[in-house]
Amino acid sequence: MYRETRIPRLRASLWVSVPDTADFLAEAADPARRNLAFGPDAVHSPAPSLIVPDGCMDLIVLDGRIVIAGADSTARMFHGSVAPTVGLRFDSGVLPQLLTTSAGELADRVTPLDAVIGGRHAGVPNVGEGGAASVTGAARVLLDTAGDLTDRALLDLRPMALARALDVRSSSPAHTVTEAAAEFAYSPRQLRRLSAEWFGYGPKHLAKILRWRAARDLIDAGRSRTAAAAEVGYADAAHLRRDERSLIG
Repeated sequence: MYRETRIPRLRASLWVSVPDTADFLAEAADPARRNLAFGPDAVHSPAPSLIVPDGCMDLIVLDGRIVIAGADSTARMFHGSVAPTVGLRFDSGVLPQLLTTSAGELADRVTPLDAVIGGRHAGVPNVGEGGAASVTGAARVLLDTAGDLTDRALLDLRPMALARALDVRSSSPAHTVTEAAAEFAYSPRQLRRLSAEWFGYGPKHLAKILRWRAARDLIDAGRSRTAAAAEVGYADAAHLRRDERSLIG
């Protein structure tokens, strides 16, 4: 089960992912797996899931600490646990500014928050131990941490504006990279450099991810692949499939 709540002040969405009930019960019923998952050393059994690129970065509570999930350039497998996972997914271009670091340095990897901003974030509950109360506690720590970072930051609105310009869901039709560079008065080289700092990869790759996500949203809503491809600007469904293969394999 997955649910999320928009937090406008943080330009982010709070999300909670709960493992499938059948998997959780199987974990609890099997003594060997139960000892791994719930024993004193809490070495959780993996429950891998496919994480697809979305142009965003997250703060996630894992094993009692906050980690940064950098922007993914392609899909990756996430080896979670039988416990719920709580995270904050920030709009494209926001989290690197809160961390005062380049998104390119964090792309395609998971990094402890302390390693980037220093200090310790004590009191993050292990959501595998206390049920709903721990999920609520983990969410509160995430929201408080993000709130503190936001209060200290002076956000540059250009990254968010560029992401909107390249996203067919926000700007229909979406700008091409050349059009976006002209609109923001950047040379192509400047736009590539800034995009890497803001998003973790260049504007062409970001536009590719955003268009594929827009097509997937339409397909999930019931459109045919051909109709979805045409609506978001692909030449045909085959072009959509090529992008999909290059992003998720």
